[in-house]
Amino acid sequence: MTAAINYLKAAFNRWSVTGLLLVALLGGAWWSGWGEARHWPIRWLEVSGEVERVATAQIRAAVADEARRGFFAVDVDAARAAVEALPWVKRASVARQWPDALSILVVEQRAVARFNGEALVNPEGELFHVAGTASMQGLVDLTGPGDRHDRVVEGWRSIGGLLRAEGLSLSRVDVDPRGSWRVVLNDGVELLLGRDEIEPRVRRYLSVRPALNARGDVARVDLRYPNGLSVTPERSVEVTDPARLAGRATSIESGVDANHG
Repeated sequence: MTAAINYLKAAFNRWSVTGLLLVALLGGAWWSGWGEARHWPIRWLEVSGEVERVATAQIRAAVADEARRGFFAVDVDAARAAVEALPWVKRASVARQWPDALSILVVEQRAVARFNGEALVNPEGELFHVAGTASMQGLVDLTGPGDRHDRVVEGWRSIGGLLRAEGLSLSRVDVDPRGSWRVVLNDGVELLLGRDEIEPRVRRYLSVRPALNARGDVARVDLRYPNGLSVTPERSVEVTDPARLAGRATSIESGVDANHG
């Protein structure tokens, strides 16, 4: 029994020494150059994700410098940052794929609105910038104080939700420095909403919209009244002063008491 135990100890010691020698040899080979790119090159850059505005060639070019360092030496975080620096890229991930590839997943930004003529707005309400998009069509125009863009975007989405139920949408939203809201619908009708009770005033408009549509010539609806609204026909000359607007427009209200809040 004792002899058997001694034999196993000796064998274990021999294997331990052999293992250490193997590690040392591999480490020496690595440091002598076997870990360099020429021995472990990256031959494939595999791009995935729904990309429309970013060319796959741009994505591959962005990671090319890192890829040249080889499979083991490539810095995947630096490669990811290079891809995310490209216009229209929202986020990206980069991973090694054995034995000679990098897998690159890209999520693109999608623009649904423009804020103050410069920044683009994605479906999550986040702002981003892409040069050369000033002439981009099909976007809702949002304007408002730069330090309150989140409130403008939130209001746009909230009002849009009310309108969608009626088959309508917004083409423009303006919020002035005092916080007064003005919106233009996709059918061209302009709504003056004031500073308070924005959603209730939109609902008020929707409740009388069938009657207004029967007129066929509605250009502007002023909802800045506590109990009603006034309508400016298309043929009227634009009047921006609220008092003159109330005097020229057709009133549809009960107990008219203008309160342009």
